Amino acid sequence: MPRGLEVALDDMSIPAPAFDVRAYADDAHDSYREFLNLGAYELQPLSAETLRVLRYLQVVERGTMTHLRSVLVTATHKDARVTAFLITWAFEKYWIADALDQVIRANDGGEVDRTPFRTPVERTIRESIVANIVGLPMIAVHTTLGTVDEWLMQAAYRRLIELEPHPQLVDIVSRLLATKARQLEFFEAQARHRLAGSVRAQKVTRRRLTKTPWPIGARAEPRENTTFFFSHLFRSQPSTIVDIDALIDSLDGQSNLNLMKRAAAL
Repeated sequence: MPRGLEVALDDMSIPAPAFDVRAYADDAHDSYREFLNLGAYELQPLSAETLRVLRYLQVVERGTMTHLRSVLVTATHKDARVTAFLITWAFEKYWIADALDQVIRANDGGEVDRTPFRTPVERTIRESIVANIVGLPMIAVHTTLGTVDEWLMQAAYRRLIELEPHPQLVDIVSRLLATKARQLEFFEAQARHRLAGSVRAQKVTRRRLTKTPWPIGARAEPRENTTFFFSHLFRSQPSTIVDIDALIDSLDGQSNLNLMKRAAAL
């Protein structure tokens, strides 16, 4: 192995500073049910469009375990701090999905699909083989995926309550955003740190970002639902999509990808 590459990989194994994973795990947010005040929707139900977006968000949020299975068969699981964060992150995402589930059911009285996601065995095996050949740069890949997905998802939640500022929906979404802001704090610091330390990580990450359907979890939904998600939330405010792409451009080695512009097709 060339000496320069060896140093770069060693540097990447050093975690980004200034995030206390232990404190994060100790203070993880669980159920939101005490804050939901579901009776408020009896007098002022949510629109059909908002409910459709909430169903989409709920599917994406509860798809975390499928994504996590793919991540933890790679070199990423060898970083104890990242693994500890991801386990707590998955726990928080479970409860975010639960909150959305409750809001949906309070509005339409129907049952949300609780069928567990299944990851094809061949996909997991293929991911494991490829990712372990890549090695440590996969940590940069996974933390960057988390960063970009959080930029998009947080923008989606903010846009949703701009379009329908129902007081109770605004309250619960604001609580979810506070949880997600802390998740982004970890993902973004790690991604920037690791991308800055390795040109190889930048190249591997760039390839993965271009092949990823956005948001993460979109594969679980019919294409028309993803199209509606982007169209309803962002067609009247395309500047948000531009802003997210600008944030992606600011990551080392990830400029001019236009990921959100292509995903949204606006």
